[in-house]
Amino acid sequence: MVRLGHISFLGTGLLNLAFAFTVALGEDGSPSRLASWLFVAGALTMPTVCFLAAWRDGFRYLFVIPVASLIGAGTTLLLQRLI
Repeated sequence: MVRLGHISFLGTGLLNLAFAFTVALGEDGSPSRLASWLFVAGALTMPTVCFLAAWRDGFRYLFVIPVASLIGAGTTLLLQRLI
């Protein structure tokens, strides 16, 4: 879990950079801004939850937070591009 937390620092950071270089942020309230905040939430919570789950087993139930935020960001971008 500690190794996964270490790699998630790099992986979610690269995901955020790829998002920043490919999507121009729109006006306030646009789907791109929502996706941006969800990517940031995923990047902050994924390593944190990984390290906490390595420390205590009970924290593994918190994985729903980073996973839901990253899936929500991807879904938001996908729906924005389809519409």
